[in-house]
Amino acid sequence: MHIMHESNLKDEIKKEIIQNLNLRIGSDINNLSGAYELETELLRKRKKLQSILHASSDEVPTKLSSAIKKAELNSKQIDSIREKRAVLKKKVETFLAKTEPLTKELDKRFKAIGRLEEVVAYFKLYTRIEELSTEMKQCKDDEPLVILYGEMKEMCNKYQKAHQGAYIKEYTHYWHNVLKDHLTKHYEDVLKLIKWPLSSAADNSQLPKEVLNKFSNLTRYLLLIQEPRDLTAASVSVDFIQGQDPCLPVRVLLRPLKKRFAFHFTGPRQTARIDRPEWFLTQTLTWIKDHQEFVKNNVQPIAEKLQIKDVNAVDEFNAGLIALAAERLHTVLAIYHTQGAKGEMGDVDAAFAHAVDETLGFHRELTAISGTETNSVISVLTKAETFVRWLAVEKKYALAKMDETLGNEQWIEAVASGVGAAVGSVVWVPRGADWFIALLKTIEDRYAMLPQPGHRLQFLELQLELIEEWRIRLTQLLNAATSTLKTESFLVPGPHPLIAIINAGHHTRTVLLQWAHSLHYLQLHYYRRQFQHFTHQQHKDERKNGIEEDETESSSSSDSDDTTEDTTRHGYREAEEDVDESISLNEVEESAKKLALKEVTKRNSMVLELSQLEILTPIANLAVAEPLAEEDAEEGGVFGDAPALQAHLRDSAIAALVEHILLEFKATIRDYKKQKWHSMPTIEQVALSVSSPLCGPLSSLCARLSCASSTLAPRLAVNLRTRLAAHVDDYIFEEVVLESWFNTGGTIQFTHDVRRNLVPAFAPPNKFSSSLNQLPKLLEACKLLNMDYDDARRLRSLLIKQPKDAAGVLSNTNIDYIEPNQAIRILNQRTDLSDASSPSSVMELF
Repeated sequence: MHIMHESNLKDEIKKEIIQNLNLRIGSDINNLSGAYELETELLRKRKKLQSILHASSDEVPTKLSSAIKKAELNSKQIDSIREKRAVLKKKVETFLAKTEPLTKELDKRFKAIGRLEEVVAYFKLYTRIEELSTEMKQCKDDEPLVILYGEMKEMCNKYQKAHQGAYIKEYTHYWHNVLKDHLTKHYEDVLKLIKWPLSSAADNSQLPKEVLNKFSNLTRYLLLIQEPRDLTAASVSVDFIQGQDPCLPVRVLLRPLKKRFAFHFTGPRQTARIDRPEWFLTQTLTWIKDHQEFVKNNVQPIAEKLQIKDVNAVDEFNAGLIALAAERLHTVLAIYHTQGAKGEMGDVDAAFAHAVDETLGFHRELTAISGTETNSVISVLTKAETFVRWLAVEKKYALAKMDETLGNEQWIEAVASGVGAAVGSVVWVPRGADWFIALLKTIEDRYAMLPQPGHRLQFLELQLELIEEWRIRLTQLLNAATSTLKTESFLVPGPHPLIAIINAGHHTRTVLLQWAHSLHYLQLHYYRRQFQHFTHQQHKDERKNGIEEDETESSSSSDSDDTTEDTTRHGYREAEEDVDESISLNEVEESAKKLALKEVTKRNSMVLELSQLEILTPIANLAVAEPLAEEDAEEGGVFGDAPALQAHLRDSAIAALVEHILLEFKATIRDYKKQKWHSMPTIEQVALSVSSPLCGPLSSLCARLSCASSTLAPRLAVNLRTRLAAHVDDYIFEEVVLESWFNTGGTIQFTHDVRRNLVPAFAPPNKFSSSLNQLPKLLEACKLLNMDYDDARRLRSLLIKQPKDAAGVLSNTNIDYIEPNQAIRILNQRTDLSDASSPSSVMELF
């Protein structure tokens, strides 16, 4: 092993020497001067090393002898120290053996003294508690009384041993109750002087300073005697109060208001009617408005001076009043449920819906007044039984209103939506679609304030159900409208069910795609995805644990079972690689908010950049503007495939409209197909007019197209023209061009019909027909028919002789939509190019 290591070392040294030589000498083999300098330098180094070795060999004997002497001296010193250590160790052991009894006795006495000192301190503590209690009994002034109680409270916080702590807590609790009753009585007397509860017209600045000073002192005393949080008894309505219980002064301030609330809104009084929840909700808001400023100016500053950090007097006061309203609301909703089950109330759902609306309105006003999101009243609506009923009532009334709206014939009429309907703009949104979007927006406004994203997701599912119900009903109306189409349909201006269905589907899709990229729905989208990931992770962990337990229990199972378990475990292991570590639900919600905000910021910046380039126009109103481009293929986000289904409904309705217009056009164009294009006289261009058999069908087509386009969304009107033009192009090309012979007169007339009549018929009102190419086959057919004789004959010859390159030949002639065999057929059917060997093919036409 050593030899191998040595050889490796030598190889490395050789490589290093060779590398250095290469660097010194370089790549020039004729550089002999460099090699000579290197040799001279190496010889000089060798001589120096030899001289050093000779010198050291002369000095070795003297240095070696001195080193040996030093080593012997050090060895003797070590032996001496070792002997001394052994002697000292024996002395120490002897001393410890002698003093051990004394040490043990001293330890016992010190421990006894320590125990006696603890007992003395223990009894002194009890004595001090008794002294404090006696002094407090004899004390007549509030200030020293509160100071003495403060000392007792400090002792309660300091000493936490079992019996000792319990004893001090009992004394502290006893004196807290005594002081609370004593100070509360004085506090209530001062509140009478203040005329508490206050009224809206009360002017707090006119209160005497003496009264306010008394109020401030008593407030300070009540804050100082407040018990520690762990001794405070839980309140009855803790479910409806967020956070901790209110501080002692706030509790006293709330007492008369609680009495008034119970007097007016519970029991048999008229003001306690269960079908009028707005009465107690409005009164609660009034009390908050009237009192929160006084509490903010006269209670909170005292807590801040005392440096009591966990007291927020205004929020605690408001929460106490809100808890009263929440508890009463909970009772009222429970009565709705029981009376609805018994059939004692006429329309329980209407009363429930009214209570929900009033509660949400209360929450909005409360947020505006207090400036904080207090959700205790909302939490009543989100309790399991109430929330399920809320969803059911929302769905019931939405579906009923949907049926009522679509059952009214006026739903197909267009509606102008306020300022957005500019002068001269075409308002195309039907009333029914406008109402449906307003319904979805109203539902969103109601559930957007819910604090839990899980509840908002359930409302989103309700919205998706309603969107699907809307699509189903529009589909049913589409079938009915298609089956009742008549010949005179779309000849008279005015709303039509088929047009309304097209516009309704398009408007719904447009709004859903726009909403899908708003902050509200993006948050729900990301939260739903991450929540599914979270539940998947939890489910996977449970399954994994179950598999591990099964594997442990079935360790003696057969080989086949082991194989199955290994395969299953491998599958879960692969799934783990694709799933990140699980996070909490709060982190899921925060992550969803960040992702949504990031996406909205990104899209807004993109829209800003595009608007600077004048690519997008600003959206004035959804009823008259379309915020998304037709080529926008964005996903539906949280709405999934709902926008795509609305687009499918819209396209189906447009297809039905196109089919109806084409049927009427095809039924009246038979005479035009039978015209003798091979024997028409040649007429000058100025004297040309549209073919008489085409006048009726074309005018009817234009009337229907104009009538339908005027009531469709602008983009859909373009779509309709494009579809109709494509069908007319194919039909006339196949039925007229490919089936007819053309002489010069027929070519001139047909070209005039196409370029001066058919093409303008499909042109939008604001565009020139010359810039459009909506009838490409007919225009290219006209080009083939109007070619010079020599060019046409040469082209036909190339197409016949070079069938493989026929497409390229046509493309060079700017003919891209007609196939080579069709082009040959058109050229063959020109009378001037007819085959001389078979003249009968032309003569048969006469």
